[in-house]
Amino acid sequence: MRQPNKYPKCTSSTVALSHRHVSANPVMPSQLVVDVCVTVLCVSLSAFLRARSPAGRPHDSTGPLSRAYILRNQVTHARLLPVESVHAFTYSTLCLLMSLNALEEHRLDLGGGWIFGYGGIWGRIVGLRSKPYLTTQPGTIRNKLEMLLGERGLANVFTDTWMMTMPAFMGFEGINPLTVYFCYDEKEEFCLVVLEIHNTFGESHVHVLQVGTNEDEIPATGYDHQWTFCREFHVSPFNDRSGFYEVSVNNPTHPPTSTHFISAPAPRPAVRVHLYTAGEDSTKGQLKLTALLRPTSATPLTASSLLFAVIQAPFSLLLTLPRILYVAWVLHYTKKLDVFLRPPPRPATKDWDAGISDTSSPSLAGGVKWLKEGTLEYFARRRVEGFLGRRVNETGIKVIFIAADPSIPQRTFSPSAPPRSCLTISYLSSQIFTIFFLTPSAKHALLLGSDSEDIFHVSSRSLFLSVFSTTTKISLPSSPSSPRLSPKPRPSYPVWLQRTRCQNLPRTLASSIPTTHFLDSDTLWDWIVCAAAIYTHRYLDALEKWLFTLARARIVEGQEPWLQWQRAAELAMSDGGFASWSRSLSGASVVERKGPVGMWAKIGSVRQES
Repeated sequence: MRQPNKYPKCTSSTVALSHRHVSANPVMPSQLVVDVCVTVLCVSLSAFLRARSPAGRPHDSTGPLSRAYILRNQVTHARLLPVESVHAFTYSTLCLLMSLNALEEHRLDLGGGWIFGYGGIWGRIVGLRSKPYLTTQPGTIRNKLEMLLGERGLANVFTDTWMMTMPAFMGFEGINPLTVYFCYDEKEEFCLVVLEIHNTFGESHVHVLQVGTNEDEIPATGYDHQWTFCREFHVSPFNDRSGFYEVSVNNPTHPPTSTHFISAPAPRPAVRVHLYTAGEDSTKGQLKLTALLRPTSATPLTASSLLFAVIQAPFSLLLTLPRILYVAWVLHYTKKLDVFLRPPPRPATKDWDAGISDTSSPSLAGGVKWLKEGTLEYFARRRVEGFLGRRVNETGIKVIFIAADPSIPQRTFSPSAPPRSCLTISYLSSQIFTIFFLTPSAKHALLLGSDSEDIFHVSSRSLFLSVFSTTTKISLPSSPSSPRLSPKPRPSYPVWLQRTRCQNLPRTLASSIPTTHFLDSDTLWDWIVCAAAIYTHRYLDALEKWLFTLARARIVEGQEPWLQWQRAAELAMSDGGFASWSRSLSGASVVERKGPVGMWAKIGSVRQES
């Protein structure tokens, strides 16, 4: 019997994005030669098949079971709110529905792996590999799926899975917005669905939906199952993360490995997603967005059928990103919707900010792939780790770093003697380390990174200051230009670096700044490296603002990255000024980031009025 779904409490959180990092796989000359040969082969074989094939699209019907199918899908998206920005569009896609067991046993490879193959994407027309799917851990797709379900208390629940996904084409892996795993147990009964959602930043999120658990009482007409749950993942820049998803699923006609079916209709699993706004008392509000993925045909995967499908729609596997960019252009410049910057994914483990990093008890939904650490973040992290390796022995305080990203192990810094206390720092993004490096003091780091931008949380604010504070302090002059830290004619390198850090600091936050920074040392080489890092970060900040200005892109008010110090200053002033805020550091601050106001707060989108 289905257990009725009770809507969980859902809140919205938005965090400013600093810098985006894009990586590309190098293409070797030998790979290019192979791809040219494969292209010629594809065109030749496809022309031969087209000449011999009957007119019209290949059709699917009841017949012997296959372990894989080519699905031609019709995808429809519709935005209903705000009503002034209503927009809808429909397009076709091509994807594969495969038995995961057969895929990983290489029983689906075609043409010796040249036409289709699992394990790589180069040197074949259509390919698929495990790296882009699920977690960043090494292993096969099945191993990753088993690990993910096992961490959620669902170990050994499935024997085989229909995997519905878009493969790579000619070595190019496009954005795969949605991969669906239809899992079957040892009795060949449909037991759960795993939705793997990807965004354009390289992040991914999973929802594990169990049959008969937290299902809606009555699914939508034409669908077998339906679940309603909180929206948690940033997918569209024109919506915040508030609201509820209602997911309706029409599961495949038969399991991928079957002893009970000799023949059956070709499976056409459909997925419908409705996004509702957050109503009062954590209930569904208005219908805001709809998305429907509906197969129009399903053909058994063979060499001839795959080549025929590719020649009919050669660019269908390459157009996902161009479509996303085009629709984003329409919504922003024509429909006048403002942009929500990407916040870090929400933690994948329960009680993350309470200092518990036990990954054996994550929620059924959560982030599984984060943005990779950038060069400046790596540099800053290494300096923080080097500092803490010495500092914990001076203070006797044990320091633990817990990342929201489950792929980052817990980092612990312990003194040689038994610790007198323990400080736990839980963080959403590696941006925490650049905040430590770029802010002039521990108080400023706490104000900006914890209270204002909500990048990290600490178990004790007083212990945080004890670990990361220095004692020598100065005050900046009242003149807003050219702040000077000392009357010395030749200041030391660390003092000069502090001057640099203070250049963009609001005057209301410029009191009692330490003469030196806890991460700096008085050597020429250290000064050169740190100065280069500071000015590189400042250049990237300026470049980001310039690009948004050049594109005339509008960011939701209160999320502009270049105004983060202004927001921090306003927060401190609301508490009576920076000095008064500093005196209250022993308490816990709960700060809501500025977001949509008025009518926009109810629908999670902001529209620029004419």
